[in-house]
Amino acid sequence: MDATNTRASLDERIARANAARKNGEWESPNKQLVEAERRAAFDVCDVYRDHADELLSVTGRLSAVLPSRATYFARTEPRAAAHPDNRSAKAYAQVENPACVFVWELRHNKEGALATLPDEAYAEVLDATDRLKDLWEDEPWQSDLQLAKTLIVQIVLRDDDLRAEVLRRADAMAKECACAIAPYLHG
Repeated sequence: MDATNTRASLDERIARANAARKNGEWESPNKQLVEAERRAAFDVCDVYRDHADELLSVTGRLSAVLPSRATYFARTEPRAAAHPDNRSAKAYAQVENPACVFVWELRHNKEGALATLPDEAYAEVLDATDRLKDLWEDEPWQSDLQLAKTLIVQIVLRDDDLRAEVLRRADAMAKECACAIAPYLHG
């Protein structure tokens, strides 16, 4: 990355990315294509597919306020943003880790909204970012399905009654399946 990119503010980078988009250097996929990609992650099994609408409505709250992988790269690493993998519908469907966004904003956008927040509001944003970053499990970006699974697991594990019931049911299912396949698939 050259020195002009490292010193550019977020606003300048967004302006450059918008100019590149207008000049046809790269095009973002249409919203229907991105939505189809978000849904495609749920096609791995029937139970996810059956509840995709419910799960997408929950994770959509995060997708709406955080940049996608493609948008984040357009702001932070223009050279990486130009790579075809980072311009795909999948890159627009994956949500960037809020901790990465928070840290980048503080380091590179000294006049940005985070840097100029009053202490109380800054603490609130920092706390929310800290709670959310665990959903990404140290990954830079996640699909809506990955976010939904992590969110649900964390909610279950933090609630004593819910955790006990879910783990009891999971144990029963695991035991039943293990007994059914053990005589045939055990090496």
